[in-house]
Amino acid sequence: MNKMIDLHVHTTASDGTYSPAETVKLAYKSGLGAMAITDHDTIDGVQEAVCEGKKIGLELVPGVEISVGNTDNIHIVGLYINYENQVLKDTMERLTKERRERNREIISRLQNVGFDITYEDVAKEMHADRGMGRVHIAHYLKKKNFVCNYRLAFKKYLVPGTKAYVPRAKLSEQEGIEVIAKSGGIPILAHINYLRQNEAEIEKTVERLMGYGLRGVEAFYSGYDLETERMAHRICSKYNLIKSGGTDFHGAHRPGVYLGNGRGNMCIPYQILSDIKKEL
Repeated sequence: MNKMIDLHVHTTASDGTYSPAETVKLAYKSGLGAMAITDHDTIDGVQEAVCEGKKIGLELVPGVEISVGNTDNIHIVGLYINYENQVLKDTMERLTKERRERNREIISRLQNVGFDITYEDVAKEMHADRGMGRVHIAHYLKKKNFVCNYRLAFKKYLVPGTKAYVPRAKLSEQEGIEVIAKSGGIPILAHINYLRQNEAEIEKTVERLMGYGLRGVEAFYSGYDLETERMAHRICSKYNLIKSGGTDFHGAHRPGVYLGNGRGNMCIPYQILSDIKKEL
């Protein structure tokens, strides 16, 4: 098969703007041979996507993206998870509950700043509840003209050090990797450019995560420049890690990023998925 794939995609189950079924249909129309749904800290959209994939004939990889550790920089993508696994379901449900509590506290702090805003209004207006996050709140503030643009909403109110910021409850690095492995999935380190480290430092991070069961790295990512992509491939080769990758598609919440090719001409051949399947 010569078709391209995309193994890092978000839907309305977290902070994308297309439903799981809509995202699958869009991938099919885009000519992709396979796609993974990898919503943030939730598996709520996976079953819908799998069913739609079977219906229209698109190979769908069940997945998830879990934020781990003490910073916002380390994300682990799990591919080929068993989304019926009870440990995984319980863990994701706990994160969903904690996310909802966080969102309510953020909105409470925005009210204290002086904004006429409620949790229910944001959830309804942005078509989000279980998957609501800061991105929805920021877009709501822009939509209601509380701020002049989306980025300003983050900068003034939703990042560390601002009046409405609330830290996110996250899994430890070990717990995040292990819950993916226990569900039968393959843990992949996402977008190494987020780490903001040099190659030697990234290798130390990879070595630490491998100790918990990390099995791969995103060697392809729409946010990589050429040197970062080459670095990712070097690291995969040095540590005999699985190569994966994707666009990090979010729909309208990430303008200019398209399924399959990201912001440019990134192409991930189906052979990458074939190699991943061998590791199952």
